[in-house]
Amino acid sequence: MAAANRITGKDLYVAYGGTNVSGDYTSVSFSQEEDTADVTAGSEEAHYYIPMREDATMDFEGFYDGSAQTVWDALAPGGTGTLEIAPKGTTSTYHRLYWARAICTRRELDEPFDNGVRIRASFQASGTLVSTTYA
Repeated sequence: MAAANRITGKDLYVAYGGTNVSGDYTSVSFSQEEDTADVTAGSEEAHYYIPMREDATMDFEGFYDGSAQTVWDALAPGGTGTLEIAPKGTTSTYHRLYWARAICTRRELDEPFDNGVRIRASFQASGTLVSTTYA
C-alpha cells in the first residue's frame, strides 16, 4: 500500500440509531467472528468445521460534552439501532461499514478529577455487517 493511501482516525464518522456520536471520539473498534460447527466423522483423522453465522462486537469511546444529552441518550443500554462506521468520513466513494441492527450493551461515564470526562459504550451486532461505499 502506498503511503498516500494510509488514513488516520481524524475523519472517522460513527452514528448509532441515526445520532452522530463521533464528534469528540477517542476510539472505535469492532471485532468480527464466525461461529463454526464441528462436522467431523468418526473415521476422519482431522476435525472438519463448517461456517455457521457471523458475530460482531463494537466498542466506542469519546469525550463527554455535558452541555448536551443527545449522545448520552442515544447510547442507552438495551437500545437498538443502526450502527455505522465510516473510517475515512462520508465523502462519495469512501468505505462504509454498517449494521442494520445493533444493541447497546454497556454505557460508562468516566469522570477523573484530573483528566477529560469520557463516555464509553459497547454494542452487540444483531445482523450482518454490510461493507459498501457512500454514493
